[in-house]
Amino acid sequence: MSIVQLPSPAHFTAGIEKRWDEVDPITQTFVAPNAFVSGVPWRYGLDDTVQITVNETGPRVRRRDCSDTDFDCNFWLGDAVLVAADPSPDTDPLQAPIRLKFSTGVRAVGGWVGVCPRDPFDAPFFDQPLFAVMWVALASDPQDWQLVINADGRTGHVCAPAKPLVAPFVGARATGGDRIVEVRFDAALIGNRRYDKLALSELTVER
Repeated sequence: MSIVQLPSPAHFTAGIEKRWDEVDPITQTFVAPNAFVSGVPWRYGLDDTVQITVNETGPRVRRRDCSDTDFDCNFWLGDAVLVAADPSPDTDPLQAPIRLKFSTGVRAVGGWVGVCPRDPFDAPFFDQPLFAVMWVALASDPQDWQLVINADGRTGHVCAPAKPLVAPFVGARATGGDRIVEVRFDAALIGNRRYDKLALSELTVER
C-alpha cells in the first residue's frame, strides 16, 4: 500500500475541516487560548466516530490564536492553531514537534504548517522558503513512516482572512483501501536554520 500527495484542501473529497478551538463538533466544547491540548484526559472529536490524540509522546502542545499579539505566522488572522517547540534541528518522525493519532484510520489528511522565530523582531526570518514535512503511518504497517514534503511555502506574518496563503500545505491520501492512523508534522528552513516553534492550522480530513 502507498500514499499519494494532495497539494491543497481542494483535492480532498468531502473533506472535514477540524478546528483546534473546538473539542467536539457534537458537544461544541471549546478550548481556551494558550491551553495545553496534549497530556490531557480528553481527545479531539473529528465526528461521531473518530477521535484525535495530540502528542501522546513528544513536546507539550498548546492551542494558540494566530495574531500579531499571540502567535505570529502566516495563517489567517483568528485561526486556532496547535503550537509546539521544535525539539531538534533534524526532520525525523521520532523528533517531530506535532503528532496526531486517529482512533479510527482515515483516508486522507492534510494541514497548513507555519513556524515562528525565537526573536519576533528578526525581520530576515520572514519571507524565507519553508519546507513542510508530514510523515504518515498506515494501518497496514504503522511502524513504517512514509514522507510527504511541500517545498513551495514561505515564512511570514499573519494574513487577512481569505487572502491566499503562502504557508506550505502538506496532504496525503492512502491508496488501495488502506487507512492513515497517525501523522507527524515538522518543517525545515534553508541551511538548517533553527526556528522556535512549529504551528499547525486547521486540519483537513477525508473519512
